[in-house]
Amino acid sequence: MIKEITTRKEYTTVMARAEEIVAKADSIGGFGKLSKEELEEFANIATVAERYEVEVLKLTPPFTGKSANPALLQLEEEMYHRRMKQKDMASFLGISTAKLSRILSGKSSINLQLAKALYEKLGFDGNLILSSL
Repeated sequence: MIKEITTRKEYTTVMARAEEIVAKADSIGGFGKLSKEELEEFANIATVAERYEVEVLKLTPPFTGKSANPALLQLEEEMYHRRMKQKDMASFLGISTAKLSRILSGKSSINLQLAKALYEKLGFDGNLILSSL
C-alpha cells in the first residue's frame, strides 16, 4: 500500500500501474471482475495520486456539482484528466468557448453538434449523451 507520492517519478510510476489495472478491467469485462486486492490497490492509487495532484501539482478538480447532468460531469472529468482549460476543450470539440461555458454552467443545453463531438472525439456513451439532451 502506497502512503504518499513525493516525486514526479513516483507519480508517473503509480499512474502507469493505475492504467494497467484499468486496461485489465476493460479486458475482463469491468472493474467488478477484478480481485479484491486489485480493487483495493486501485482505490489506494486514486487516493494518493489525487492528494499529490492537489497538494504538489496544484491541480484542483473542477467538479462543481452545479449540474446533475451525467454527461456534463463526465465532460468536466475529461477536462480535468486531460488538463485542458475550457477554451482548449471547446476548440477540440469544435464549439466556441462561450458556448461551452454556457453549457457547463447549465445556461445552455447540449445540442446535436456537441453530442456528436462527445461521442466521436471523447468516446462518451451514446445513451449517456441522449439522456442528457
